[in-house]
Amino acid sequence: MKMHLIIFAALLSLCQLAACKEDEPRAPQGGPEEVSYPHRYYIDPENGSYYNTGHSPSQAWESVDRILERSWKAGDTILIKRGTVYNGSLTLRGSGSAEAPIVLGSYGDESLPLPEIAGGGSYEAILIRNVQYWELQDLRITNKGEAPRPKIAGIRIEADNIEGGVMNHIHIRRCEIADVYGTKTHHNEGGGSGIFYYNVIGGPNPSSFHDLVVEECRLTDCQRDGLTGYLSTGDRSLRKANTGFVFRRNVFEGIPGDQIIVNGCDDALVEYNIVRNCAPGDFADESVPNRMEAAAALWCIHSDGTVFRYNTVQDHKATWDGQAFDVDQNCRNTLFEYNISYNNTGGWLMLCPSDVAFDRNFVSQEGTVVRYNVSINDGTRDYVKGNGQTLSSTIDVVGRVGGCHFYNNTVIKTRSAATHADNTAITFDSYTNIEGSLVFTNNIFYNTTGTANPFTKVGTGEFIDDRGLILRNNCICGYQEGTIPGSGGHNVGTILTDPKFVRLVEEFTASNNLVDKEQILAGLQLAAGSPCIGAGAEIADEPVFPLTTDFWGERIGNARNIGAYNH
Repeated sequence: MKMHLIIFAALLSLCQLAACKEDEPRAPQGGPEEVSYPHRYYIDPENGSYYNTGHSPSQAWESVDRILERSWKAGDTILIKRGTVYNGSLTLRGSGSAEAPIVLGSYGDESLPLPEIAGGGSYEAILIRNVQYWELQDLRITNKGEAPRPKIAGIRIEADNIEGGVMNHIHIRRCEIADVYGTKTHHNEGGGSGIFYYNVIGGPNPSSFHDLVVEECRLTDCQRDGLTGYLSTGDRSLRKANTGFVFRRNVFEGIPGDQIIVNGCDDALVEYNIVRNCAPGDFADESVPNRMEAAAALWCIHSDGTVFRYNTVQDHKATWDGQAFDVDQNCRNTLFEYNISYNNTGGWLMLCPSDVAFDRNFVSQEGTVVRYNVSINDGTRDYVKGNGQTLSSTIDVVGRVGGCHFYNNTVIKTRSAATHADNTAITFDSYTNIEGSLVFTNNIFYNTTGTANPFTKVGTGEFIDDRGLILRNNCICGYQEGTIPGSGGHNVGTILTDPKFVRLVEEFTASNNLVDKEQILAGLQLAAGSPCIGAGAEIADEPVFPLTTDFWGERIGNARNIGAYNH
């Protein structure tokens, strides 16, 4: 009898075990079970739930507000579903590490729009302050209120009295920053930026950035500026430079003011960016004595070793300045190479080390190199500014330039303003005439406008001939007779005839007025019989910026041509 009971109990246990297995959840047929990631958090405002784990798409949280509820840790990844919009602003908390940064990005159907953080007129849509090792990617950031808000930002990055003194590794990639609705002028504490960085070096714990990268982003319709920075002081006795800055392959459209500012940096790299379709600049209200608003596209201030290369800038329309490029106060060893500029209101390039600030422990501008660039029809301003000048020369030299070398650039001017034409190649404003401070070698200046085209002129201050400016082996064609200064060693080997290009490139109508580099490469080669072939002077090796190729990317070798075509 006992044996029968034992056998019966065993059979009953087997039946119960089989029944339990039949009731267990099974993986869906035709595919593996969804994986849960303990350090990955999904946010789906349409289908998520507050009580979900967040660790898989089916367990997504329901709101971006969850980002605000915790301090994030190294290795965390936060992904927001594409095609969704969050109305509000975010403050990022917690820091990653060099080995495991924190990532804020997107997931879902790639045919849908990027997830949008819509600040709605907040002071910033995303604030990154005194945290580090964050990477933002594949997001859309907007910040438009009902009226313009001064000092507004899409993304604001701040280092202020941070522990350790350095805020590391902030990377922003493949993001869209749009509709940041600031004021169009800086007057009365105005302005606004798509991305704004700010570090305080004058406080008890001086703070700087290291490894700030903005790459493959699109900034559109931001008032006033694109990607800009502010430094609390440029005093060299307090200097703590930002390092590891890279601004690469970004597109700026519909922005009236400064597009990229490098501020307070050592060895920043600005390359392969495109500026186009700029919004018109604006004027301050009638109460401001000088109502024009100064801006340039790509420029640096309080910085050493900045490199601008392979950038394209066109159609800048600022009401003051308005150049494609500028090296400003307190800068040393700045390089501009392989850039294209076209149809910029105020000209091609400005040197602006204003002397008014030298009582602040600033340095004079030293070591600027401008080589193998192409400028086409820059300088089209058609109104007189508040100081009575049009000021749209190709190059504007302002203040204490202590050592600058322009060589092997090609500058073309075939079109100008209809009424207030200023087709001057170089304008001097308060230039300090330091001996040999401004050297031009192997450049082409080709002008066919036929009106208001002196090669040099003085806007303000005094220009002393045969002192600061040196011209060596340049082709200067189409400028007014008697306006090319210098004698003896200050003006050597000048060619005054047509440089003879394969095809003169002056417009880009075939590409909807957008710069077409292939047209430039095909057309601006020197034709057979050009007087510029082999007529250049030898350029000594650059100790800071070694050179290997011309604008076409070809090795220079022993070629000594005039202009950007030199192989």
